[in-house]
Amino acid sequence: MKRFLSIAAAVVMILCAFSGCGEKPAKTVETTAPTTKKTVSAKAEKGSKALLDSYLHSFVEGDSPIYGTWQIEGVDYLSFIFRNDGLAEMVMDSEGDFTALKLNEKKKTIELYFALGLNGSYSYNVSEDGKTLTLSQSKKEITLKKQKDYSIVPKAPKKAKVDSDLIGWWKSEEKQFYYFGSDGIMYSNNISMETAYTYSAESGVINAVYNYGGEVKKDFDYNIKAGKLIMDDQSFRKFENKW
Repeated sequence: MKRFLSIAAAVVMILCAFSGCGEKPAKTVETTAPTTKKTVSAKAEKGSKALLDSYLHSFVEGDSPIYGTWQIEGVDYLSFIFRNDGLAEMVMDSEGDFTALKLNEKKKTIELYFALGLNGSYSYNVSEDGKTLTLSQSKKEITLKKQKDYSIVPKAPKKAKVDSDLIGWWKSEEKQFYYFGSDGIMYSNNISMETAYTYSAESGVINAVYNYGGEVKKDFDYNIKAGKLIMDDQSFRKFENKW
């Protein structure tokens, strides 16, 4: 909580030079009743982190020098990701919030609409070495530095109890999706945000942990029947994620 308040204060101080700021919704912990489910034990492995990093890094590949992960000078816990799919993302620890990104490379302008901080139209300039990004608005500037090998994905736990039936990618009709690794790493994307967790699954309950200015625990009740995953009040089916 203390770190979250210091983060909020720093973001308001640095980013509100450009625009007014809103408040990020408080995080909640959901606890649900268990059902019976067989579990298996899994040892830690490197597969899920490498897989998810490859998937997430595919969104910052492209010809534009603005694509990539950027960090405001002096604020090492908050990052901005400008993606090749028309989205921008504000990331802290293992969670990121999405907004639309409108990029005009001829005019060298971008439009961003984060609830906190960067909100509106900005002129931009990328240095010749591609390492520094300057955003300008109303004669005010902010400088960001490019990050290498950035990842929201945590290291796999040393051991985790996982349900073998969960392993893989799942998607709902609303295009929300989850990934469950055999090594205790979990990933979710609900269109407006993405989160990477460590998790265990036993007796029909997923116990997930992620970082957002500190450790946050979240429990999900789930059931798998006839190839359908019921979780978080939604129905999911397995799919093959190709990128």
